[in-house]
Amino acid sequence: RKIIGGRRMGRSVLSHFLILSNTSPRFTSSMSCGNPSKFFKRHGSIRRRQLPIGLSVAGFRCHCSVSVSETTVSENSSSSVKKRIVSGVQPTGSIHLGNYLGAIKNWISLQNSYDTLFFIVDLHAITLPYDTQQLSSATKDTAAIYLACGVDTSKASVFVQSHVRAHVELMWLLSSTTPIGWLNRMIQFKEKSRKAGDENVGVALLTYPVLMASDILLYQSDFVPVGEDQKQHLELTRELAERVNYLYGGRKWKKLGGRGGAIFKVPEPLIPPAGSRVMSLTDGLSKMSKSAPSDQSRINLLDPKDVIANKIKRCKTDSFSGLEFDN
Repeated sequence: RKIIGGRRMGRSVLSHFLILSNTSPRFTSSMSCGNPSKFFKRHGSIRRRQLPIGLSVAGFRCHCSVSVSETTVSENSSSSVKKRIVSGVQPTGSIHLGNYLGAIKNWISLQNSYDTLFFIVDLHAITLPYDTQQLSSATKDTAAIYLACGVDTSKASVFVQSHVRAHVELMWLLSSTTPIGWLNRMIQFKEKSRKAGDENVGVALLTYPVLMASDILLYQSDFVPVGEDQKQHLELTRELAERVNYLYGGRKWKKLGGRGGAIFKVPEPLIPPAGSRVMSLTDGLSKMSKSAPSDQSRINLLDPKDVIANKIKRCKTDSFSGLEFDN
């Protein structure tokens, strides 16, 4: 009975994976945002159904067409099919130089050669205490910065993570197959939980990497641009993809009437040669971070010129001559 029950449970989980994978949204590059300031002014007052935790955070609706993906793994092996890249930035704090050099700047060239999806990862932003109104405003600002930095919506798809429910649905399914030991070894969780204290840390901070895996695997991504600090999370994503493929793919899938083979692609990391880890201005051993308590530790993209100059003059530098700063 246990064996039969286990098989039934496995088939049930598999069926959920296949349903979600076969109907996950595929964003085509036809987002009609136009001028971002006009777009947000025109659509900022759109009322959306308020979710329990305030995740109608963007206040606007993505104008991108959605089509249904016909297969979980592309069967077209033609060289004309572009490889897919998925990436995003949290709308918490201010977008800084590290975000730009480590991620957004590279997106501009990638969008010309790959099928690219760049989104605002607002669900990741609620793993720690947050203000709903600030998150809503920051989501809009982040989308505007994407466009201002050169992300072209005729080439890339831009959307808000919480607007696509399949991200959370797939996360729950992946959680059912993720060993807790895999999450306990995540370095970022250990560091953040130690700083905040156990009583102030929610389960979402522990399961954060599973949501990240969902973000990537949902769109059958080929590559993921990552910084050095995110390599461990991507490795977990790869392990989860391989685990699901082993448990539910191949002949198991074929016996249920599917085509067999892998359910998810196993994504590869795409680490930029330079700028992938920009260090803090106040602590040369830590990366530039939006969550750092001191604003002096980072150069925000929207900082005025004189503020940037003062931050650079005051930052810690190596003890050798030859460095000059020109106003």
